[in-house]
Amino acid sequence: MEVGYLGPRGSFTYSAAANFFSEEELLPYDSLTALLEEQRKGTLDYCVVPIENTIEGSVLPTLDLIFQTLPTIQAEIVLPIQQQLMVHPTHADSWEETALICSHPQALAQSQVFIMNHFPTVDIEQTGSTAQGAQKVADNPAMKYAAIGSRDAATQFGLSIVQENIQSIGENETRFWVLGAKPLKGDLPQGQNKATLLFDLAADHPGALYQCLAIFAAEKINLTKIESRTQKTKLGEYFFIIDLETPEDGKLQKVLHQLEKQNFSVTLIGDYPTYIPKVRKS
Repeated sequence: MEVGYLGPRGSFTYSAAANFFSEEELLPYDSLTALLEEQRKGTLDYCVVPIENTIEGSVLPTLDLIFQTLPTIQAEIVLPIQQQLMVHPTHADSWEETALICSHPQALAQSQVFIMNHFPTVDIEQTGSTAQGAQKVADNPAMKYAAIGSRDAATQFGLSIVQENIQSIGENETRFWVLGAKPLKGDLPQGQNKATLLFDLAADHPGALYQCLAIFAAEKINLTKIESRTQKTKLGEYFFIIDLETPEDGKLQKVLHQLEKQNFSVTLIGDYPTYIPKVRKS
């Protein structure tokens, strides 16, 4: 079995993948686009992608690519996220003289209070993943660069952690989705089963979204998230993504049937278990 993740090794997506697929081959990809394209073509059995963070909300590039490729969600992993400031060991004693901070946009945003307090004028470079930022620091030992990322990344690239847990809030978590064609079961502690739907309301009319949501309310189905994204076709055309707690007794299929009868374009992209790792694996 081949499993892809947003790499390189040491990224938070790697930690999520390693927790879930502890015995499988894990293949790093430099971008979400490349990762999801390989999964779409069937080159990978599964791929692991970040979808939402406590501090920064949805990972919008993932949402947009999922709308384009329509993969199937087979599991969700909720991972505690702690951001570390790391430098090359030769600059550990002079980390406050950092001239450039490299990291993924989500990690930079999650640590923005720390950055504003300690490095208000320092240049920032966005990278494809937190591990890519750590790799740049490791590859430039003569430069006073710093990265923000996981402890795994510091270990992977031989960097020194000079400031710990710099994220803006303590209870910081990220949701990751496991995408693939076949159902699978993990060994991690399991939480609430969830489902995710995509609504296409391009042919909008007054009260359309309300009519959709009223069907869920009538069946007493708990929605855990609703978000709109532009379809990137023309101004004013959106799709909606809805997460919900999977109901019992076939209510979900009943709701889908009712939505179809009212001519709403709805796609179920996953009815899946949620897993919560006790400890991240390196």
